[in-house]
Parts: sequence; structure tokens; C-alpha cells
Amino acid sequence: MNGQRALEILNTFAKGPLAFTAKEIDELLAAGLAIEADPRDAATLAWLHPLVAELSPTGIDDPETAPLLQARLADLDERLKSDWHRFATSDEALAKEELERRNLKRVLGVLGDAHDLPRLVKAAVEARTLAATGTKYLACKPLGDELYAITHRGITVARALAMRFDRYRDHPLATFVKAFDKAETKMQAFGGEIATLSNNIGYVKKNPHQIVIGLAKTGQPATEALGVYHQAKKQTGAADVAVTLARNASAFGGTAQAQERLERAIKLLQHAGFPWIPATFGAAKTLLAFEPLESGVARFDRLTQLLGNGPRSEVTIKLAARLMPADGSPEEVVRRVGLASAALGHSDRSRAVPIAAMVRTDDAVAPLVIRLQAVELALAQLDIVADAIECVACPGTPSEVAATVHALMLSVAKQHGRAPTRGDAAIAAAFAKRFAY
Repeated sequence: MNGQRALEILNTFAKGPLAFTAKEIDELLAAGLAIEADPRDAATLAWLHPLVAELSPTGIDDPETAPLLQARLADLDERLKSDWHRFATSDEALAKEELERRNLKRVLGVLGDAHDLPRLVKAAVEARTLAATGTKYLACKPLGDELYAITHRGITVARALAMRFDRYRDHPLATFVKAFDKAETKMQAFGGEIATLSNNIGYVKKNPHQIVIGLAKTGQPATEALGVYHQAKKQTGAADVAVTLARNASAFGGTAQAQERLERAIKLLQHAGFPWIPATFGAAKTLLAFEPLESGVARFDRLTQLLGNGPRSEVTIKLAARLMPADGSPEEVVRRVGLASAALGHSDRSRAVPIAAMVRTDDAVAPLVIRLQAVELALAQLDIVADAIECVACPGTPSEVAATVHALMLSVAKQHGRAPTRGDAAIAAAFAKRFAY
């Protein structure tokens, strides 16, 4: 069964009527995308559930249910054997007790069936799961009276397949499911690493998710990244600087050496006439990749001059820092900023600058602006509040990118046992390209 046929079948679980072959449903069942139920079990559960709920505080899958009902039946039998009880009790009350005794025996007959009970319990659990997802069992007339339903996994796979339909429509369903499961496994592992980082960075006054993103980008296991981070934080007392040192420690021989280089970069910028403000401290970290550092200062100074509007202003310093790792000379890079601003249709360079930093040639600016706007729209359609520029390089169509960000955001939030936050969305956007399939 290819992707197109699989999606057709999965969609019929919501719209009906069901129509598939035995081979097709077997494939869906084996992949965990659907479940089946014997209509006789469904009929049994239809009367069994209400009776158990009426007679016991526990369910049919609770091992304590049968003993509780046995004790209740024994007590009721004892009372009904008493002539005095029958004499002192009204006919209406006796009739209710007789009905209760019959119902108890009927329920216990099912709960005492060692052969059928496990299957019924399984069906009951599945029925509760279906109720939670708003789905239900349906019959497939071409195959008889057996009942089938789509699982939560089936709903998720169908949604993911629909987003990637053009690429997977002609591929075997198994190919897509394999890619889906691989991405899901990676997301779960990543969510665990992010949870470890989030829970152990300590107090951060503003935007703690940015600290988490920075540590995740070190490429180290969470516990190792945290060790380096806390060591650097003891040296500096500042979380953002500690992240910079953690990300550069391996390149320069340790956090102390990275800190020494960072402090030298700050002094060089100050000597070049840049003000002693947080924006300058932030910009200094972009110089660390340059050897010698003076060459980075020269590039940074030239970028601020070309950007204009107050080359020593806080805004210009921040924009120039974003452009430091871009390909090309300062003149080429700033020219791309102008092209991006024109393509965006406004003079706000805060969005034009990251676009210019991402491309290598002038002719790549306009297509990236178009893709950025499409990704922004796709994210908005999924109610995701995140910077689209962070995930615009993620492979796939804009809808696929948004779907990947959405799935990763949910995976990160799930590790914390809460609804997704803007911080989760920012983390998902920053790392979405790792999980595209």
C-alpha cells in the first residue's frame, strides 16, 4: 500500500464509510495505525460497563473488582435467604435486590472467564482511549461485521503524511512510517535533553530558553554541557556569557581560555570606539571565530559604518553582530541587506539583516524572502508563535516546516508535563532542521 492509498483509508475513519481489503487493514493494524474489535465484545461491554459502574467503584480491568462483587453477592444471598428479611421488606425492594443479584452473577460470570476476560479488558482500555481522542469503532461492510477504529498514532501519522503527501504519495506506507518513527524517536530523545538543560540551568532572569538553546547548540550531551556552563558561570556570574564560554571552550582549550579571549575582544571593541554597553559585550562573542581578533574588529567596524544610522548606536551594533558570520565582504553583505529590505517592502532592517546573513549571493535574497513569508503563514496557521527566520532553512515545504516545528514543540513540552510555551516554540524553531524527514 502506498502513501496515497494509506491516507485515503485513514481519512475514511473520520468520514466513513470504511472500505479496504483484508491485506490493507492488516498492514494498518500491524503498524499500530488502527485497531479492531469483535462486535460481540462491543455488545458485551455495552451492558457490562454500566453494570460494573453501578455495582462497584472499580472497573473491569481492576483485579479488586471481582472480589468486591463476590463479597457483595454473598451478603445479598445471605439476606435473601432470610425469611425475616423477606417478611420485613417490601415487594418492590425485594424485586430490586433480586435484580441486583442477577446482575452480580451476570457480571461475575464474565469477570470469572479466564479465557475471554483479557480480551474484553483490552477492548475496554482501547475503547477508553478512543473516547479520549473522539474516535469510534466502525464496521467495514466488505469485510463483514468486524469493527475498526483509527488510533491516536494513526491520526498523528495521517496528519504528518498529509503534510508530506507530494513526496510520499507513491512510496510504500512502510517507508513513511519508518521515517516518521525515526523522527519521533529523535524528538523524544531531544525533548529529554532539553528538559535536563531547562531543569538545571538555575535561575535566569530573562529568556531562559535562550540559555537552553545555546547549550543545546554546543553539541554535547546535556550533563556535559551543564558542567561546562556552571563552571563558566562561576567565573563570570552571567548566564549569557557562560553560554558563550561553554560553546567556545573546546575550541580554545577551556572556559578560562575562552573567557580570556572574550575579554580581549571586548577591550579591542572599546579601543575601536564602541561604547561600554551590553550590545557591545554581546557583539564581542562574534569576534571569537576570527584569527587574529583584530581582523574581526576591522570587519565589525566596517559593517557598522556601512549600516549607517549611528554606527556606534545600540541598534546598529546588534545588527552588525548578526552579520559577522555572513559570507562575503562587508560591502557585499550590507548590499544584500538593502536587497532584503526592498524585497520585504519596508525599511525595517531587523528582518532584512538575518536574511542577508543566511544567503551567499544577491540572487538568493528574493527567493528566501518569499520562503520566509510562506513559513510565517504556515506557522501562524498552526498557532505557533516563533521567529520564522530561525526555521526557514529547515528542509521541506513551508507546511512541512511548520509541522516539524509543531511536533517538536509538543515533544519538548511533553517532557515538562505541560502545555507548550513560547520558549518551547523558540527551541523547536531553532532545531527543526535536525528532524525534517
